[in-house]
Amino acid sequence: MRPIILKRCGQVLAVLLLAPVASSCGGSSSSGAEPDPLPTFVEMSQQAGFTISQGKRIKEPNCLFDPKLIVAQFPKVTPPAVSKDVARQCDPERSSGGAAAVDVNGDGLDDIVMTRIYNAPLLYLNTSTKEQVSFVDATKGTAFEKVPSSTNGVGYADIDNDGDQDVVITSLGGKQLYMFINDGTGKFTEEAVARGVAMIDGRPHSGMGVSFGDYNNDGWLDMHTNEWQPSDVSAYAVPSHSRLFKNLGASGKPGVFVDATKEAGVELESRVDLVYSFSSSFTDFDSDGNVDLMVASDFNTTRFYWNNGDGTFTNGTVDAELGKEENAMGLAVGFMGKPQKQVMMVTSIRAKADCDDASDLILTGNRLFEYSGKRVFSDITDKAGVRNGFWGWGTSFLDSTNAAKKEIASANGMDITWMPPSACYASDPFRFWVDNGDGVFTEKSIAAGIDINTPSKGVVIFDADNDGRQDMFVTRDANKPLFFHNQTPSVGAWLGVKVQGSTTNRDGLGALISVTPVEGEEPQLAYVGTSGSFLTHDGRVKHFGLGKLTTNIFEVKVTFPASGKEVVLNNVKPQQVINVTEPE
Repeated sequence: MRPIILKRCGQVLAVLLLAPVASSCGGSSSSGAEPDPLPTFVEMSQQAGFTISQGKRIKEPNCLFDPKLIVAQFPKVTPPAVSKDVARQCDPERSSGGAAAVDVNGDGLDDIVMTRIYNAPLLYLNTSTKEQVSFVDATKGTAFEKVPSSTNGVGYADIDNDGDQDVVITSLGGKQLYMFINDGTGKFTEEAVARGVAMIDGRPHSGMGVSFGDYNNDGWLDMHTNEWQPSDVSAYAVPSHSRLFKNLGASGKPGVFVDATKEAGVELESRVDLVYSFSSSFTDFDSDGNVDLMVASDFNTTRFYWNNGDGTFTNGTVDAELGKEENAMGLAVGFMGKPQKQVMMVTSIRAKADCDDASDLILTGNRLFEYSGKRVFSDITDKAGVRNGFWGWGTSFLDSTNAAKKEIASANGMDITWMPPSACYASDPFRFWVDNGDGVFTEKSIAAGIDINTPSKGVVIFDADNDGRQDMFVTRDANKPLFFHNQTPSVGAWLGVKVQGSTTNRDGLGALISVTPVEGEEPQLAYVGTSGSFLTHDGRVKHFGLGKLTTNIFEVKVTFPASGKEVVLNNVKPQQVINVTEPE
């Protein structure tokens, strides 16, 4: 490997290259005449150790938001008159199923934190080897076991910059959000109240996804929370529990937060159109070094905020030509195409001809937006062929064959009683779209071995056994989760990149990675920290499929947002994960 070039700083950087992993690839860097291999997944939840259900649905009207339970737990709250609509009142529970792939103990393997309705969340430690994928339930005796309410969304980040991953979990029907602080060995202490993020205000939570990003570039990760309040709950859910929390680490209080929602200009409250948010993402779309904020929300209330660079945001939804989906739920951000352009997949609902839609919703399906520059997006949904996802939830981009082309995984399905026939969307199949190479996608879930026709909610993409092939963990509301091991034969070359900040936040969230396989070819791009979302978090290692590459990688470049420093590596060997640290 050629010496590292540090632009604009001239300092020496230590880069740790992990042991390479064998993989079969051949030919040249070009696609050649040979077709790409078909993605091949094998469902092996039982074998991998995922044996516990995420919950069993309690029959109506005995749900978390039953007026009797609300009165008992929140005596100052009076259930509104519309609470008689019991079916709608229980909707938050049907939007449950969170999980995250997070290395809690620093052993280089992503573990799984999984939420459950009516039960405490679970911690599965990854004990996989090259020979066998294996997870062990390590929840007993942990702080997770003591959570008194149902839980839902999961997020993780190094919020106190101490070198380990802390975990945040949202609640359903409970009194607060939960923040678990890692001691560096995978042991956690719940400290939401002390850290200023519990949001205990005498009202129940309908917690959904949580996201992290350093919106003011002070080197400390901030947090955005999302909550969905149905019509019968909204009367006592103002202000919304969807909040932006600013990390006070730069003021000498590492990992302590203050509510900055109003001062930053990202309040979601509206007396005209209630904002029921599901998921969010911090991403720098206009390449100005400041992360912007996308909030995927139900009922035509999706919001997009441009970062002004001074700790405030401007609502640019309309001018950016976003918010066209009818019911935004899941959200994934990535790059695709040649040259690579930043895209955003937003899942929604696509009406079925045989379903009697009792609402007045248009139900127009998913949206795939491409950033076209000058703070404007283009709707490329129909060109890409990804509109029809049925009742879509969690979604994420991946490259399961390492063919240097994107796939889109999307969970689907909703078991509802207020829309006859009640089971109309309950058997919606999981969607797995594969790029044909021209930006047009073909749905190949069954061909890829992903056969799910019961309601699924979350999608988590990670490499469980570090074999260079991306695996998939799928959560299912009121059902057992499914783990799909990627066993695609003859995959292409690959590279994993994990970054660490110094001036930038320790996780390096917001850093831009550029991988150029061969001199003169278009680079592949990825932002650290952006991934699929809706109650879930993907693994943190950024994965690059390199196709039929047979030489060393020409260039790997990482640009850190807080300092503006760049690290450039040349002649990098593929088939490994590299760690890149920001120069101090």
